[in-house]
Amino acid sequence: MRAASSNTVLASLRDQISRLEDGARLPTVRDLMRIHQVSQATVQEALTRLRDEGMLTSQVGRGTYVVKGGEASASSDDGAVAHLESLLILSNASLNERCVLVQNHIVEQLSRSGSKVVQISYHNTGHLLEILTSVPDFDAAILQSHYENIPIRLLNLLQSKTRALVVDGHSVAGVDIDRVGTDWEAALDLALEYLSELGHRSVALVSLDSMAQPILAARRAFDRISQRHETVWRHTQSIALRGVLHPTQRVGDALGQELSALLDEHGKLPFTAMVTLGISDSLGIRQCLEEMEIACPKDLSLFVLGHHDVPTEHFGFMTMAGSSYLNAAKSLIDTIRKRIAAPHEPPQIVYLDCISNARGSTGVPSI
Repeated sequence: MRAASSNTVLASLRDQISRLEDGARLPTVRDLMRIHQVSQATVQEALTRLRDEGMLTSQVGRGTYVVKGGEASASSDDGAVAHLESLLILSNASLNERCVLVQNHIVEQLSRSGSKVVQISYHNTGHLLEILTSVPDFDAAILQSHYENIPIRLLNLLQSKTRALVVDGHSVAGVDIDRVGTDWEAALDLALEYLSELGHRSVALVSLDSMAQPILAARRAFDRISQRHETVWRHTQSIALRGVLHPTQRVGDALGQELSALLDEHGKLPFTAMVTLGISDSLGIRQCLEEMEIACPKDLSLFVLGHHDVPTEHFGFMTMAGSSYLNAAKSLIDTIRKRIAAPHEPPQIVYLDCISNARGSTGVPSI
């Protein structure tokens, strides 16, 4: 009778789990006993079976939660779930809102499965190396790095302290480390295609004053446009904002200086559209244009390469192309779990899907 009761509870729970979302909380053991009119041992037996299959996770004092996709999909050859006990997230002190949102989502998701997450913010890599010498080992680490150079010794130290290391961003190259990031060249293609369809034939790319690989790759791709034999673009201009090294730095003064030097005697710029890359200060860009009495989009269409689900990057006004912070957070967790489950597999390079969102900052060029 107990075996029959356990199977009945098991079938009922499977059906319930199939209709619940990832992270949903199950009723308590006492409630399940009352619902199914069975003993505590019978309920515990069914829950243990589902936990062993990777469908549930339990946290002492908090409850039992549904696990879908993430942990259940990242299993080793023997079927054991690649559970993540501890995670270290490292980020530069100048991190933008996108990085904060990624961290918040990861912390929220992993806390449901009982994982311990430690977040460390650093001012420079030398400072970070000092901190890491005194921290314990972790199951995994995420290093958020988008537009800065990362010393090899930092990567080696993190690899020695973790079972899985993934870089949030494509700022590292030529190393055997998992990476998740945006293909900014793809985002640039979306921007240029959209602007050309509007009728623009002159465009500028404004970016950070950075030698980071993602910035350089997008600049090179942009510079190649004018070299093509068949192209709609009559004028292209690449502008690096001198002294602006990080996404969160204010750009108003630097942008104003660069644009002012390009105005002709009629106060016109040599381009009708401007694409920005690696700049989070969208508000500063708009204020700069207003102070220069450049109407957007009447005088200049503005297209931001960034993250379309980060409100402070678009303010409901900026046309954008780029990736999603939410997709990045999910991909980082998935990449870590796959690495723990299959430590000898080649490193992954995950490119996040890019989409474009048209808003009020772009329009047809004025004649």
